[in-house]
This record gives sequence, structure tokens and C-alpha cells, in this order.
Amino acid sequence: MQIILPPLLRPQKAPNRRFEYKYSFKGPHLSQADGSIPFWVHSGNAIPSADQVRITPSLRSQKGSVWTKTTVNFDNWEAEVTFRVSGRGRMGADGLAIWFTTAQGLDGPVYGAADNWNGLGIFFDSFDNDGKKNNPAVLVVGNNGGLVYDHPNDGTTQALGTCLRDFRNKPYPVRAKITYYKKTLTVLINNGFTPDKDDYEFYDHDVLSFLTFRLTEPGQELPPPEAEMPKEDKDKYQEEFENFQQELDKKKEDYQKEHPDVQGEPIEDMYESVNDREIRQVFEGQNRIHLEIKQLHRQLAMILDEQRRYVSVMGAVVATQQEVLRNLNEL
Repeated sequence: MQIILPPLLRPQKAPNRRFEYKYSFKGPHLSQADGSIPFWVHSGNAIPSADQVRITPSLRSQKGSVWTKTTVNFDNWEAEVTFRVSGRGRMGADGLAIWFTTAQGLDGPVYGAADNWNGLGIFFDSFDNDGKKNNPAVLVVGNNGGLVYDHPNDGTTQALGTCLRDFRNKPYPVRAKITYYKKTLTVLINNGFTPDKDDYEFYDHDVLSFLTFRLTEPGQELPPPEAEMPKEDKDKYQEEFENFQQELDKKKEDYQKEHPDVQGEPIEDMYESVNDREIRQVFEGQNRIHLEIKQLHRQLAMILDEQRRYVSVMGAVVATQQEVLRNLNEL
């Protein structure tokens, strides 16, 4: 049997995805030794660390941003952003934004970026400027360079789309997936459940990861990836590696001087090898399984004891009822 579905009902094939490292960052080695993020630039009060970028700390009048150094050179894309907005109150200020623009907006009044931008902004607005109790909200605002953002109305008069969504003080990081494919923009939000009940104004805004993917239609070949990174980036990383290696060698020498009793032992022998670690992990896993089985045996024994007591009590009740019936029959 062959079933032909109309075009709207046919299952659509998912687009091909390719990870684009120049437009992405994530931990655990997010920032370099000098505090920079490879292929990104940060400004204002943004603080990169090993596992996240704190866009703004929970202090008054703070703003910061991180921008890619190169513009996107592909038509269809998908960005997966993991972030956390945390503080001691119900009312945050002001929020954060994800930008897709023709130029960097390193500083300005719109969530730390410049106004009159040319492109698209996805805003996570946590402060109710217009007093209409329509925050926190997620909204999408487009601009051709001539639009001044409507702060008094929280941008609702200019939004291409908006929805109410509380993304603050969640037990787990909030995840946003933003997809632009075949001239259609899709924004998906996956967040936690428990709001805080205190009232405070300022919030930490932390971005844990920003991953970008190139999208192409099924059947189309992906363009070949770049053969290698630019020479200036390669030289920078090579220099950083050599400095790290020299510092490590110096620490090894200092340690051997301070501990002559282990002078003849290679310092590498003090660390666990890959095989030793795998064997240890296997034994630890088996030990955990053994402990779980022992715990299950104890719980099963308790259940059996309860059942025995229940059967004993029921037997006594039945015997009593039978005795009562015999007495009644004798009467």
C-alpha cells in the first residue's frame, strides 16, 4: 500500500548542521590566560572565566556584552544558548539580548548594546518599564538602522513577536534555541519551574555557552571547512602553549629541589595513568552496584518482615472471628 500525503502533512527532513567554532564558546576552557575569548571580543562589565561569561554582575548600572569578531557568512543558522539569570528578588533589571546584526554594538542603552542597530535582537526583558505587568518576557525586535528602541513600553510596540516567560532564578540553566532557516525565525525556550519570592532589583547575568551551527537543506553538500586557523591565531596559541610548558617545567624543577627524597622518581609516575584510572572507575562502579544490591536486600527484608507481621495479625483476627462464630452457634 502506498499513501501519498499532501505537502503540508509530509514529514519535513531536518536540515544538516555543522558546528561553527568561530561563532561559539563554552566551558570548561572558555577564556584564555589573558582573559580573552577566542574569536570573540567582550566589553563593558563582562567578565569571562573558565566556565562562563558574566555579562553583568548584580550591581547597579552595570552593562556588558560579547561579540563575534567575524560576521556570519552563511544564510541559515542555529544558535543554542545556555544562560542563567540569578539574584535575590522577584524583579530584575534589565535583562539580556542575543543579537544578529551587521556590526558590533559594543556599548549602548539597549541591553548594553548600541541603539539604531541594523539587524535582529532577541530580548529577555526582566524589568517592567511600562507597569503593565507584562514582564519578564521574551521578544523579537527587528531594526533597519533607523529605529530608536521604545524603552518606556518595553519594546512591545516594535516587537515582531513576544511571549511572557519567567527565566530568572531557575534551578537549572535556561536554554534557548534560535533557528533561522528558509527565511523563518524560530525561538524555543526550555527553562526551570520555581520562582523566588523575595524582592530585589539587581541580577547576575551569566552565559554558560553559545553554540552556533550552519544549516543547509537535506541533499545539499556542506562547503568544505576551513583547512586551518589563521596564522596570527595559530602563532598566539603556540606562544601561549610554549609559555605554559616553560612554566610547568620550572614548577617540576622547583618541586624536585624542595623534595629531594623523590628526586629519582619521574614526576609523571605520581599521577594516575589512563589505564589505572579506567580500572579504578570499573572497581568503583562495581562497588557502588554491590552497595546498592545490599541496600535493596535490606529493604526487601524489611518488606518481608512487615508482610509476616501482617499475616500474623490477620491470622489472629480470623481465629477470633471463628471463635465468636462458634460461641454464637452454641447459643
